[in-house]
Amino acid sequence: MSTMAESGEKEKKIPESSNLSFLEVKCRSSGKVRRFAQGTESRFALRVINSKLESGVPLALCIAAVKEGEEPVIFGPSATLANYGDGWKLETLINNGEDDMPMKEPTSTKKELKKKNNDITVSWLVTYIGKILLVFAFMFFIAGVYSYFLVVLPDLLSSLKSYWEGSTTPMSS
Repeated sequence: MSTMAESGEKEKKIPESSNLSFLEVKCRSSGKVRRFAQGTESRFALRVINSKLESGVPLALCIAAVKEGEEPVIFGPSATLANYGDGWKLETLINNGEDDMPMKEPTSTKKELKKKNNDITVSWLVTYIGKILLVFAFMFFIAGVYSYFLVVLPDLLSSLKSYWEGSTTPMSS
């Protein structure tokens, strides 16, 4: 029976890292290892890693392949993640020791988000109603000016007519 258990353990062994169809990236902030498919862009992997961090934990800035005694290979945002072989591990890099280090924002509760949405809705509604009232006031002002002009127009025309008739008479010498 022990031979069966041993053969079962051999079958469950993970294949060599070069034969894996996925890559493992260790997050230095959380200590967790995330798996990504071969050909995944660094930007996507960072977005996934940072979205799963708890609040108050430093965000990952980039992903690098690191090996003891070697210069790390840093992946740009559009670079595809790759396995560099034995001893190389993919890890996130964080900005250690700086005060302006980006941190994951504390997540808002549903109640806070609902209150925030209600405040936005109320302010939008007040603005909308205010604009409608302003348009009505402007329409009534224009209507009043137009009505006044129509009332005054006959007197204005008659005074203009008398002015023109008085100035068109020939001059007496």
